Amino acid sequence: MSDPFAGATLNEPRFLAAVKLIERTGATGFRIGHTDEEEDGLPVIWHATATYAQGYEVAASLSPVEAVLRLCEQLIDGGQCRHCGQNTIFDPDPPSEDHLTELLDRMGCRYAWDPELATFRRSCEGADR
Repeated sequence: MSDPFAGATLNEPRFLAAVKLIERTGATGFRIGHTDEEEDGLPVIWHATATYAQGYEVAASLSPVEAVLRLCEQLIDGGQCRHCGQNTIFDPDPPSEDHLTELLDRMGCRYAWDPELATFRRSCEGADR
C-alpha cells in the first residue's frame, strides 16, 4: 500500500489560508481525511469537512489542497459580503491583470489569494464602500 500523504503538501500556504477562511465563515470544526487505497487501483480521494451548528459541508478531490479549495468555493460562492453587501466569489488564484479578474471584480466581492500576505482577502478590504 502506498503512502496517501506522499506529495500531499499540507504545508502549502494556500491550504493553511483556506482552512483559516473556512473558520472565518463560522465553522466550528474542520477535518481533512482520505479514503484507503483500493486494491483495484482506484485513487485515494481526499475530503474536507466543515462543521457548523446546522450541519456539515463536504468537498472532495484527488489532492488535499484541492479538496479544501473546493470546500471554500462551495462556502463562499453566492454568499453575501458582510462588509460591502455584494455577492461573494471565491478565487483561489492571485489577482492578475487579465479580463477574468476584472470581470470577477465587477460581479461581486472576490475572496482571492494574496501571496504576499499568505491569505485569502476580500476585494472590498480597505475600500470605502
